[in-house]
This record gives sequence, C-alpha cells and structure tokens, in this order.
Amino acid sequence: MYKNFFGFKERPFKLIPDPAYLFLSSSHEEALAHLTYAVIQGDGFVEITGEVGTGKTTLCRAFLENLDENTHAAYIFNPRLDSIQLLKVINDEFGISSDADNTKDLIDAFNSFLIEKKAEGKNVTLLIDEAQNLTNEVLEQLRLLSNLETTRHKLLQIILVGQPELGEKLASYELRQLGQRISLSCQLIPLTYKEVGEYIQHRINIASRKSGIKFTRAAYRSIYQYSRGIPRLINIVCDRALLTAFGLDRQKITGKIARTSIRELAARGDSKHSSLQKGKKAILFFFLLCLALFMVVLYRPGFLDVNPIFNSPESKKPNISKAKIIKIPVPSNPIPASKPTKAQMIKEPEPVMEPVRNLGDFLGKMDRFSSRHMALKIAINVWKNESEIKPYLDGIDDDQAFFRLAAKQNGLLIRRIEGNYNAVKKLNLPAILAFYLPGGVPPVYLTLSKIEYRKLTLRGGKGNIAIEVEPNDLESYWSGVAFIPWKNFLSLAGTIPLNSPQDSIITLKMLMRDIGFNQVEISPYYDEHTQQAVKKIQKKYGLYVDGVVGSTTKIALYTEKKFGELPHITEISDSYIR
Repeated sequence: MYKNFFGFKERPFKLIPDPAYLFLSSSHEEALAHLTYAVIQGDGFVEITGEVGTGKTTLCRAFLENLDENTHAAYIFNPRLDSIQLLKVINDEFGISSDADNTKDLIDAFNSFLIEKKAEGKNVTLLIDEAQNLTNEVLEQLRLLSNLETTRHKLLQIILVGQPELGEKLASYELRQLGQRISLSCQLIPLTYKEVGEYIQHRINIASRKSGIKFTRAAYRSIYQYSRGIPRLINIVCDRALLTAFGLDRQKITGKIARTSIRELAARGDSKHSSLQKGKKAILFFFLLCLALFMVVLYRPGFLDVNPIFNSPESKKPNISKAKIIKIPVPSNPIPASKPTKAQMIKEPEPVMEPVRNLGDFLGKMDRFSSRHMALKIAINVWKNESEIKPYLDGIDDDQAFFRLAAKQNGLLIRRIEGNYNAVKKLNLPAILAFYLPGGVPPVYLTLSKIEYRKLTLRGGKGNIAIEVEPNDLESYWSGVAFIPWKNFLSLAGTIPLNSPQDSIITLKMLMRDIGFNQVEISPYYDEHTQQAVKKIQKKYGLYVDGVVGSTTKIALYTEKKFGELPHITEISDSYIR
C-alpha cells in the first residue's frame, strides 16, 4: 500500500525470515561465527538459543545460503516428530531412501550416505530449527546419530537452534550425555538501543529505491522501549508506523507517529508483549519487593566487596614473565607487514631480545592472526593464571568475533571502543590495540599493559616482546580501535534501565550505595537519584553522560568500587580527569 509512496521495492519490515535482510548485531555475528566454524571443525553439537522473535530462523537461512559446495546441509524446521519420523525426514532432506519403517534400516542408509560424502571430501551438516520441541527420546536418537564415524573422522555435524527451553533440556540430568557433546554454544540476545536504529536503517536501505524516509531519535526511543530490541516486534511497529505516516502524507517517522502506531497495536493486541508485562506485574512486583527487603536486611557497608575472593591463594595475581624493554623513537619509515600466517600459540613463550628501530619496524614483522592470539593471551593472563584459546578459533576471519569468543571461553567479556588514548586510559584496564600499516594490509595487535606517566608499555609479537612508547607515537599507526577484556562481577544484565531485569536495578542500587551514594534507595525502580549518581560516575571517568548503564559504565563502576585485584594499567589517581 505504501511502497510507491516511500519508494520501496518491497515492504522493508515483512515478518518473513528473508536472509537478504539479515542484520548482524554483535550476538548475531557471534552466532554466525559459531555456525561457520562449527562446519570447519566438523564434529560435535552446536547449540544456538534465543527468545521468540530474535531472528534465529533468518540467521539459519542466511547461514545455509552461504555454505560452499563442499558442505551438504539439511534444514529441518518443524521437528515435532518421533524418532522414526525424524529419521525419515532426515533421509528425505538428504535425498536418501526413506521407505524403511525401522530405525536400523534408516540409519544404515544414512550411514552409507555419510561415508560416501566423506570419501568425496564433503562435510555433512544437519540443522534443526525450533529444537526445543524435540522430545528427550528424539534428542537421544540424535546423539546416537552423532556416533556415526570412521576410525579417523566424525561424519556428521549437528546444529540445534531453539528457544531458551532448549538449553534447559540439554542441561538436564537425563540428557547429560548429549549435553557433554555440545562443543559450541551461543545465545541470541535482543538488540541494543544503538543496534535498533542501525537495524531499522539497514532494512530500509535494502528495500528502498531512494533514500528519503527518515526515523527521528524520538521514534527510535519509542520503538526500542516498546520492542525491547526484539527484531520481530521492531518489524511490526515499524510497518505500522510507515502505514500511519503514509496516511498522514509524511516522509518522516516522528516520535508522535511511532507512539500512535504503538497505541494502535496495543489496543488491537497484535503483540502480547505489553499484555504479558501487565499480567505479570503484580506477581513480579511482590517478588522483587521481597527481594529488596531481604537485601536491605542483609546490607552492610562493604557487603558487595569481593576482595576476599580475589585475594585467596588460588587466585592471586598471575605471574607473567618479564619481557625485555626496548625503547623506540617516533616512527619514520614504516615497512609493510608480512603475509598473515595462522599461528597456534598454546603457551606464552619466554621473552627474547629483538632489535627494534621504531614502532613501524616492530609492527611490520608481525602478522594479523598470531598477533591477535598473543595480544589476547597476554590480556587474559593479566586477569587469571591460566589461559586457553581453542585452536579452531584462530581460523575465524572476523577479529571482533575472535576476541569475543576466545575471551568468553576464558570467563571474560570484550568491550570494543573507538576513541583516543585518553578514552582507553580512563577505563584503566589492559587494552588490545589495533594497529595499521600503510598499504591497506590487515591490522596487527598489541596489548597496552602498563602506563607510567607518559611511558606506555605495549606487549605482543613473536617472542612476547615489550616495547615502550609515548602517547604521540601511537598516532601514526593506531586506528583508535581497542578491545577491552573485562568481567561483569555482579552480573548486571542488559543496558540499565532500557532492557534490564529489575533485579539488576536492585543490584546496581546496592553497588551505588556501597560506592558512597547513600541517598539511593533500594527498590526495583530506576529513579532520579540513581540516574544522577550514575551520571556523576560517567562524568568522573570522562564517559558520555546519559545516565544509562552500558558495558563501559559498568567497567567504570567496578573500577570505582575497586573490585578485587582489577588489573589496572596505571595508578587510579592518574587514570581519569577528576
């Protein structure tokens, strides 16, 4: 109806899971990396979970469309089947005879197919969507299928995609044998506020013949608050907003138009999102009130202090081997980087001496894959005694996905920031810096591990070399991109207050009181006192002051509380401008 008015080739917010419209948020990108490299690895189970409407099916279809000719894949969408029916469907999808009515004959036919494909040098992948609907009996049958193998190779890769109930099933005692075979697991989470705007623009750009339609910030806020970052709900409200704007002869989606559309949807009941929230409100409020009262009774100054844990003998600050310090001048004639080679570094090598003329010389001797591996390994070792980066992760081409997945396996999160030296310094944690040499070669990575006045210690490279530079030396090569490994000590979920559970708000308030903001009252509501306290912390650490608690603000809060032995890279008094 409104396609010609806005210049669309088709409706941009259709509810059909079209792979052409796939938007890679951070969690979708991570899930796609899991899927892609699971196929390369070729064995074990992969588990992808996400709430209703988070884009699981679209991701699956995009993944299947981009498989190469060496992978033979089958996609099962509706698995409400018993064991025999599932085996028949699997054989049908792979083009194998499914006439037999018994398990043995069906599996024998499938096994012959798998051996044939392996002999041809091809991988076989079975992807089951909506896998939370599988019975325990069927899941056990899938486990038995995964036993099909030669003396040297597994023959089948199985990917299970479903709602969070799938994870609960796989974690159950009854399915512990299957659960132990999950080699990779990932959860799709709702989009952040920033990603919602990018998602909307992404779909409009794909569907548009011309760039004219615009959503205002107020519209983005209203859509985000209504949808809580769920792509399906975003599509529903955006489609209605375009229809409303068409009726008003407007080319801009304002906050008023978005709110009008949301009210219409709520009144018509197109989404159960609002009604479900209202239906649970009384019970949730009672539960959270009891939780708040319980916390208030137990609250003592220093209640949230985890220093005793971090000071235990088992978790003392890691003893990282000292590296040779090489002072270098400002770079003059940089040389091109060497060709990338995938290096498997299971152990951090002993440091060796290497003559270095300038930063460009040093960077030019590094390659992308081994440098990012070593840089992350060094950063992880600062946080804990031992680190392990699975070898298959080194094959991931996307650097951000590599850092996120490898850090996650070592109990850490990754915060990617873009800015300047001061932005990194104020966060006061080891930072993996991305460096570029002239000529368009891929980036290489070093870890900023120490700052003393104007002396920066960068670690990395083959042989675990340490070099000293000044902030000005970074300008010629550093891209401004840094990856910060960090820990979410108190499990503050989501972005507070935009998409976080109320127990996270209570925990945040207790943290604020423990820091010294005694005017903050313990309740499940994000009130003005809490917002102002958060803004003070953001201002103190030189962050964007909006009163919203995202990853960067969480890092600042944990630094302010002095949680455990945080691996600060400079003295606290020097890490930010007071």
